[in-house]
Amino acid sequence: MTIPGSVGPMTFPDELPKERLLYRSSRTISGGVISDIRYILYIDPKRYADVEDLDVKKSLGRVVGSINEHPLIVKGKIMMMGPGRWGSSDIHLGVNVSYVDINNMSVLVELAREEAGHLPEFSYGTHFFLDLVEAKIIYLPVYPNDPETDFNNEFFDNSPNVLLDLLPGAAKFTGVIRVIDLPATTGGRYAKVVADPQTQQAICYIE
Repeated sequence: MTIPGSVGPMTFPDELPKERLLYRSSRTISGGVISDIRYILYIDPKRYADVEDLDVKKSLGRVVGSINEHPLIVKGKIMMMGPGRWGSSDIHLGVNVSYVDINNMSVLVELAREEAGHLPEFSYGTHFFLDLVEAKIIYLPVYPNDPETDFNNEFFDNSPNVLLDLLPGAAKFTGVIRVIDLPATTGGRYAKVVADPQTQQAICYIE
């Protein structure tokens, strides 16, 4: 199988300060190394599950697509993190994006939280797996509630949301979609993802 990102021996950081660790997962599908990630698009599964307005839920994919096409996103690197199955036609299972809505990302993360009402089976990138491989995009499933998983809820929940800086007309989506500008939040630091499919280990941290 072609491995997205850098290929070769994977080096994981030693003694990483807790506040710089964004997540650690023991379920890796594709591997590689992606550095200098500037933006994180984060859709919390619990907030997504709580959205009662179906029109808002159905529109999320188009909003993600508009973010994906923004010149700052195209210029930089973005990691997209969201509930369940990205690309699902069933909006209860995940955000209904097509590949062109997310094709400028560097890392795709599918999140499952038990408190969101269920623990969905991931698509494991099958909706557009070949596209991900060809574009060298890393795909990772992450279970924040798994005892073997570290997940920095405080960072994702409390970092400033720059969604309206990118899309001034997206005010009704700020409760669901968070866009984090890492250098602006961390004092100039970017994020890095290291994923090793051989050991089934992946980590995302502030460089």
